[in-house]
Amino acid sequence: MEINGLQIASVAFSIFMMYFAYVGYRRKHFEKWGLLVWNLVFGLVIVAVLFPVTFSPFAQILKIARVFDLFTVIGLFFLLVITFINFVQIHKLNGKLGHFIQKEALKEDEKKQD
Repeated sequence: MEINGLQIASVAFSIFMMYFAYVGYRRKHFEKWGLLVWNLVFGLVIVAVLFPVTFSPFAQILKIARVFDLFTVIGLFFLLVITFINFVQIHKLNGKLGHFIQKEALKEDEKKQD
């Protein structure tokens, strides 16, 4: 098996991201399940990059010509899901922030009237 530069870069990137996920967990940015999920994702990336042939049966079942195309479709779906989750979270935070600002403004207005 011959390893090319793209595989080396992908494995290095995945290891870096696993470390970055661990640092995020240690800083309490997310819980253990978040660390587990992200390490699983980046671990699968390492396996997929080093042993792409193992994913050939999945590509054949889905009638996708090449394993690379399968990874591209999976990556696109993953990005769409993450983007949607971020969209929902941002709108939730905007609603909470607007409610908080409105409440604080009413408190300040009541203090001025007294």
